[in-house]
Amino acid sequence: MTLVLENVSKVYKDGPKEFKALDNVSLEVKPGEFIAIIGPSGSGKSTMLSIAGALLSPTSGRILLDGENTANLSANKITQRRLEKIGFVFQAANLIPYLKVKDQLSVINVIAKNKNKTRGNELLGHFGLAHRVNNYPNELSGGERQRVAIARALINDPKIILADEPTASLDSKRGREVVEMLADEIKTRGKSGIMVTHDERVLDLCDRVVTIRDGRLEE
Repeated sequence: MTLVLENVSKVYKDGPKEFKALDNVSLEVKPGEFIAIIGPSGSGKSTMLSIAGALLSPTSGRILLDGENTANLSANKITQRRLEKIGFVFQAANLIPYLKVKDQLSVINVIAKNKNKTRGNELLGHFGLAHRVNNYPNELSGGERQRVAIARALINDPKIILADEPTASLDSKRGREVVEMLADEIKTRGKSGIMVTHDERVLDLCDRVVTIRDGRLEE
């Protein structure tokens, strides 16, 4: 699935004052392509990722998912598209503390009405977590929690993967392992991927590195 941001701007208003978080941003991410977005704090990276994932609406411009303009969709349809097509990986794993590892994934299956009941076990095995299925989040290492979060993001086999600082809470070894997993999933399964990061040590795993400054992209 191709993801396209077309002339996207985002303006926040505070009374008579305006702040342009994104300024006429255009970007195309093709299937099998993994793009890193870098830039200083406050440059618009997370805003751009939220708009790409239909969590936030642009002030102007279009977001196209395989040619479908998300602006033309109802709130319910947008929610459905996110469940079906987009996987999010955040800086914090945000696991549900009272659920075991296996249930972190199965609860998404229930919400999304996913009929593939074996994919959760397949993902946990692939990410080296098969021996942790009955553990709770507080019994896992930081790297293990982040791997569970990635497995959860992939449970519905989304066509688009969006990662916001996925290595921020990890040491260099674990951080690289996490990004290697994301890159492998994107490349081998033909997904479109964007990762916002400050971690220059993992940029070599990406196909392109795009810089954003003051809401504008620089390649």
